[in-house]
Amino acid sequence: MKLNRKSKRLLKFVPIYLSLNTFYFNANAQEKTPEKIAERFFMPAVQMGFINHNSENITSGVLIQTSLEYRTKKGLLFRLNYDDFSGRINLKNANNQTYSARIPISEFIGGIGYRLTKKRNNYFFIVQSGIRLYENPVIDNSNGNLNINQKAETIATLRYTLGYEYELFENIFLNTEIFSGHFYHSKDFWKNEKLPFGMTFGISARLF
Repeated sequence: MKLNRKSKRLLKFVPIYLSLNTFYFNANAQEKTPEKIAERFFMPAVQMGFINHNSENITSGVLIQTSLEYRTKKGLLFRLNYDDFSGRINLKNANNQTYSARIPISEFIGGIGYRLTKKRNNYFFIVQSGIRLYENPVIDNSNGNLNINQKAETIATLRYTLGYEYELFENIFLNTEIFSGHFYHSKDFWKNEKLPFGMTFGISARLF
């Protein structure tokens, strides 16, 4: 069965919808327990790594990750990310002139996962969906003048994350994550058959 364009757009945000919906019911169910809901929010104090964009035009770069995570008693977790990536873009125009510059790239994604706890060791898997924001340089060399215009663009993305945590102290964790993903369609520098991938290291702690 072939999906129409509207159905494909809706499917992009299924992970976010499921995570928010499940989070709502879990939060309401836990309000009756002595433990405060606020105590189940976690976020990284420091989380950095690298990303390979797997693009012919954009180099690998550094990743700075900002996230907010809600962890239920039953192992489910819900995470929202706002991540910044670095990288350089290299393009050639019709006259074989090369344009090279840093390109701002960021992602806003949300999703759901599961966390397995074994004493001080924790393992988790997360699926997230959202949008990537970036600038696409448009090269115009009409009339013999080279003009560069930056055009803001977005593309829908899906990310898969595997992670490991070690509890250094109570509610303070040393963690590492590996991730990959794909785009819902090919656009500009992003090709659906070429998967970006990366790794991060950091320290996370309870927010409240």
